[in-house]
Amino acid sequence: MSVDPLDVDSDQYVTLAVAVRRTSRSRQTILRWVKAGTVRTIKREGVRGFHLADLVDAEASAHYNAARTRKQ
Repeated sequence: MSVDPLDVDSDQYVTLAVAVRRTSRSRQTILRWVKAGTVRTIKREGVRGFHLADLVDAEASAHYNAARTRKQ
């Protein structure tokens, strides 16, 4: 039985693969959000976790900005 190192915070943090699926954004975009300070991360046992609420907020913000840009 393998143990998910992020299991303790699984309701708050997800792996990069899950973050990509949840947001429908590329790995590069998610990592860019991290670099910009938009998405918080943790590292446990060599696995990086991405804060789920931050991902949801970043995705909503990106969607809003894209829609606003198209209207102009």
